[in-house]
Amino acid sequence: MINTVIHLKRIQVFYQIYYKVRNRVFDPISFGKLRGYKPIQDRIVLAAFPFSPEATSIEWLTEKDLRFSFLNLPHEFIGKVDWNYEGKGKLWNYNLNYFDFLFDPKIGPDSGKKFIKNYRHSYDSLKGGLEPYPISLRGINWVKFLSINNIQEDEIDQCLYKQFKILESNLEYHILANHLLENAFSLFFGAYYFENDNFYRKAKKLLMAQLSEQILSDGAHYERSPMYHQILLFRLLDTINLVQNNTWKSKELLKELKDVAQSMLSWLDTITFRNGEIPYLKDATKGIAPTTQELLDYAKLLGVDWENEISLSESGYRKFSNERMELVVDIGGITPSYQPGHAHADELNFLLNLNGKPFIVDVGISTYEKNQRRQLERSTISHNCVSLGNTNSSEVWGGFRVAKRAKVHVLNDSISEIVAEHNGFGKKGLSVKRKFSASQSAIYVEDILKGSSSLIEDTVSSLHFHPDVKLKVSGNDIFADNIRIKLEGFRSFALESYEYADGFNRLIGAKKLVLKPSETNQIEIQYAD
Repeated sequence: MINTVIHLKRIQVFYQIYYKVRNRVFDPISFGKLRGYKPIQDRIVLAAFPFSPEATSIEWLTEKDLRFSFLNLPHEFIGKVDWNYEGKGKLWNYNLNYFDFLFDPKIGPDSGKKFIKNYRHSYDSLKGGLEPYPISLRGINWVKFLSINNIQEDEIDQCLYKQFKILESNLEYHILANHLLENAFSLFFGAYYFENDNFYRKAKKLLMAQLSEQILSDGAHYERSPMYHQILLFRLLDTINLVQNNTWKSKELLKELKDVAQSMLSWLDTITFRNGEIPYLKDATKGIAPTTQELLDYAKLLGVDWENEISLSESGYRKFSNERMELVVDIGGITPSYQPGHAHADELNFLLNLNGKPFIVDVGISTYEKNQRRQLERSTISHNCVSLGNTNSSEVWGGFRVAKRAKVHVLNDSISEIVAEHNGFGKKGLSVKRKFSASQSAIYVEDILKGSSSLIEDTVSSLHFHPDVKLKVSGNDIFADNIRIKLEGFRSFALESYEYADGFNRLIGAKKLVLKPSETNQIEIQYAD
């Protein structure tokens, strides 16, 4: 516990205590006042935008009964939606309360308005839906939906205003990171929608401070999850859309927002594989965020340009590509130190796509529940890394916590070769150094382990293959179609089964190669032809 707490910022500790004490006295709903509310005179204008989330769908069973599906889990509501339903978990309930489903192609203006009005009538009994994070996402979605469909009802607007007032009084300083940035985006939308100067002053200050802190020099989001990068870039493009198409505040901040978006787009375009998919690293999976192509198309619509290929630096990722192979290497550490909720114990991990298809992958993520599966998916053994027995290189725990963290030191960083080491097992007496290099026809991964012979005997190196990959063993070589994996220096190896997370709550059987290293080992992946 102490190794988790020492990394927190003072502001997090203060607000953890402050909110707990305050919320024992005041119900969060009590902050939803109409003070400062003015009926809306003119609707805001928004250009068309992409994205109907793949993992979100809705289906009418009868005129009153319907089935929602979030995170690949369907649930039927008979007669009335229970906005507090948590039978499929907290995250499922959050998704219900986000209102992303308003943009499902099957939802029209009339049906969407009915859902919003139903929510308004349930307002006084809401629980998780009035937490600041779902308010943030729902607030933006309501503003977008009401605006593009020219829906104007004072009762709906009053309900929305109350939610922004709750958000204003419950900004997630105790969490920070993407949560606080989402709060800022949402309050900014509330400011424009209601032309509220108080919302605007707070949102502007918070938004610019958080973008400056959270977007790294090479354009990546500092939590280093490509999926959350996509989500926050989408939110930024929405904000540019808002400022660019409305005259309130005279398009203030437009240049600054576009500059950040250009940097984020450049990083995303560079890190994305040729098949259009992001590397599913850290907390990242399918069907949650807009695709890279959707975001690039949205940026073009808004007149936001980007660079097609940049040098990756502060994000800690590197990418090697040749005609057939795309290798993404992780030489970064746990960031940000004060909020590592989406980090994994995956130091010196890598992914490999061949001919535009995933070949070597992570186990992936299938849940955010604090359970054994979540712990497994964040552990070192679930990544293409060297692990020491059941010890993780960084101490992940509690679903979203990290205690002691491995430090990564980069020894060589060039166009053709990356060499780095980490100290995650240093207290045990083991050091791990890994070298990545590439030619026009092959990828090389070399490990150098230093420690006692008994420690090295306890190490395992894992390679996880995509479920579509069919493997054949021949001597010390592994074949997959015309791919040859040549192993050198390993004491032994075996093919084992594992469950690949193909999205939330979706597991598919696949194969992994479990290697027993010696002091020096090399994996060579090449085309057999």
